[in-house]
Amino acid sequence: MLKKMKTAIACCAALTMLASVSATASAADEATINDQAKVAVGDTFTYSMYISDANKGIMGMQAYVFYDTDYLEIDTDSISFETLNGVIYNGKLDGYMTFNFSDISNYADFSSRSQLTSMNFKVKKAGNTNIRYFIKEMYDSDMENLTAYTFTYDITCNGEALATNQTPVVESSDKYINTYQGHFINYIDGKGDDNTDQKNDHKSIIGERTTVVPQNNGATQYVEVTQNGSGTSVTTIVIICGVVLLAGAIVGVLYYRNKENKKNGLNTDTVNIDNENK
Repeated sequence: MLKKMKTAIACCAALTMLASVSATASAADEATINDQAKVAVGDTFTYSMYISDANKGIMGMQAYVFYDTDYLEIDTDSISFETLNGVIYNGKLDGYMTFNFSDISNYADFSSRSQLTSMNFKVKKAGNTNIRYFIKEMYDSDMENLTAYTFTYDITCNGEALATNQTPVVESSDKYINTYQGHFINYIDGKGDDNTDQKNDHKSIIGERTTVVPQNNGATQYVEVTQNGSGTSVTTIVIICGVVLLAGAIVGVLYYRNKENKKNGLNTDTVNIDNENK
C-alpha cells in the first residue's frame, strides 16, 4: 500500500513538473502586445483601431501607427481603411506606418464605433512590446479639432479575440512626437475634452509644434515654438528685409537725381538752391 502511494505521489510530481515546464516554454515563445494579448512567435495577428463618439464628421486627418521591428513585422498588403475615402498611406517605413486623408464633400462618420484602420503583424520574437499611435491632425468641416471622440483597438489571432475595445497606447518618444506634433492634442485616455471622464486632469502627450500667433496689426505670424517657449519669427525677418530694400531704393533714386542734375549743370546743393529761391 505504501509503495502504491509513493508511486502515485511521484507521478503527480512528474506531471506538475511537466506542466510547469510546458507553461514556461509557452511563455518563452510568446509576445505580449500592449500588456493585453499574448501571441505565439511565428503567428500573425490583426490590430484594428476604431473611433466612436465623434461629435462631428471628420473632413481630414493625418496619423501614425508605430511598432517595434525587433518583435513585429507588418504585412503592408493587409493595411485597410473601411470608413475613410481617398486615403494615402505608406506602410514601408522603418517601424511605423502613416496615412492621411481629406474629403471636403464626404465627411467620415465616427459617431458610432467604426474602424479607422486595420493591419496584420507577424510575431518575430518573444517579449513585451507595444503598438502605439499618434495623431497629427484630425479636423472637422470648419478646420477645427474635434472635441468629442473615443479611440479604441481590438486584437484578433486565428479567429480568436485577444483584446477588445481597449484604449490604444499613445506614442511618447521625443524622436517622433517632436517631429509629428500638429494642432491635434493626443490624450492618454483616447478621448476628447468634451467626453472624457478626466475633466480636471486630462493628461496628454505633446511634442514641439508650429503654432499660428495673431499679431496686433491683424497679420498672421507663423512661429516655430519649442517646448521652452523660444522661437524664430518669420514675419520679423520679412519686415527687416523689406526695410532694407526700401532704403536701397531711396538711395538709388537720390543718386540718379543727383547725377542728372550735375549733367544738366544744376546746383545740387539743396541749401544753396533754397537760398537762391528766396
